[in-house]
Amino acid sequence: MMGRVTRLLQHPIRAVRRLYKPPSLPWGFEGAVQGALRPVEPSASFRAGLRGNLTLAAQRKMSGLVVEYPKPFREGVILGLSTGLLAAVVTALVLIFRSRLVGAKR
Repeated sequence: MMGRVTRLLQHPIRAVRRLYKPPSLPWGFEGAVQGALRPVEPSASFRAGLRGNLTLAAQRKMSGLVVEYPKPFREGVILGLSTGLLAAVVTALVLIFRSRLVGAKR
């Protein structure tokens, strides 16, 4: 008994797995799910297209030719331009309001 406790303490994750009993499903649950959900059958054209794509990918991989898509830089450019435009608009608004406040105090 002591040896078993020692082993359980050395491997606490295994101990928790042994103590955990998954909840049992109600009888007929699997049948109800099978009755409610119909099996999905892909079309023949989808299977043929997938087979062709996988064959082509396997051939390219075996030949050593690997095509990588270029890293998207367009999002970075748009984000940078947006940030710069926002900073310019905020700066312009601050300068306009500041000049009006200085002009009103005179």
